[in-house]
Amino acid sequence: MERRLEQGQRFMSLSIEELTIEAGMSRGTFYSHFRDKNELIARLMGQVTEEIVDSAGTWLATRENGDRPKRKDMEATMIGVSKTFKKHRAILSAFNDAARHDETLSALYQNMMDTICARCRQNIAAVSRSGASRPGTGNDVADALSWFVVLYLGRFSASRNGAELKRMIAAVAHVCESAIFADGQV
Repeated sequence: MERRLEQGQRFMSLSIEELTIEAGMSRGTFYSHFRDKNELIARLMGQVTEEIVDSAGTWLATRENGDRPKRKDMEATMIGVSKTFKKHRAILSAFNDAARHDETLSALYQNMMDTICARCRQNIAAVSRSGASRPGTGNDVADALSWFVVLYLGRFSASRNGAELKRMIAAVAHVCESAIFADGQV
């Protein structure tokens, strides 16, 4: 599916027959694994969601030892997330198109965002407990930043390269750092 989408085929016009030919499998094999192409893209999106969270590195990592995320981690996080969006741009675009018409896919997108927001909330709380955050930086800021990062990097990462991509990543990291960390805090 990802190959066909990257070649410019629209998700809505992609047939099961085209998918099975591309994958070198029978229709029966396809249907033994997936109910329809929406279920296929839902599973792919589940994998992409895990990759997005993993690519965020230390910023969205689960913290069990009481340490807190550092300001210096922010740019590395944006680089990782941007690379994941760039790598899976065709799947993400198709998923967004399909989610508009499918409640299950829409709920899956919301689940991805809930996961990212929850991790960001945990880490902002850790920064706050350490005294390194701006006053009033809480769950609403975590949610707003999570949505900002996903929507902005998701929209622009695929079309930017080189110095332009680096500037974009640095700008997003700066916005997040400025919103979270008090002046002078690392």
